[in-house]
Amino acid sequence: MTDIPVKEIMTRDVCTAEKDTSLLNASRKMIEFGVGSIVVVENSTPIGIVTESDIIKKVVSKNKLPSEITLGEIMTYPLIKVKPSTSLREALKIMLKKGIRRLPVVENDKLVGIVTDTDILAVSIDLGEYAGLIIESYYQRESVEVGKCEMCGKIAELIDVDGDKICEDCYEVK
Repeated sequence: MTDIPVKEIMTRDVCTAEKDTSLLNASRKMIEFGVGSIVVVENSTPIGIVTESDIIKKVVSKNKLPSEITLGEIMTYPLIKVKPSTSLREALKIMLKKGIRRLPVVENDKLVGIVTDTDILAVSIDLGEYAGLIIESYYQRESVEVGKCEMCGKIAELIDVDGDKICEDCYEVK
């Protein structure tokens, strides 16, 4: 299953906004779409992404007002992206290597979709293969443990906190 292209499972209706959009308006749009990220575009070309984690790290923790911050100020860039023909296996390898959960799908500089770790997990029947990729990623990055967070369940780099293996997002919340 992991050799099918991402275009087969990607979400086509992506939550997007221009880089000069306020974080307040962008977060309202994220809630409307029911997603944890928004792809930042400039003249319809994707240039960055803002995730819930970015909002916590770059705005909330610094006590900044969302109405006074633009997406361009806090977006993560350059954008890590894949083509529609990229296999799920390759997309997953990129996510594990970069420690990300979402990959915008771009063709000819145009955003055509987004694929998430949850999308891949939902279609991954061969969990043995999935575990193999996690192990492979672990050995490539010896000092980092990758696995399932004991608090939120996402696949990510794990931190040992009092014997619990949790992701960075849950560590910051805890």
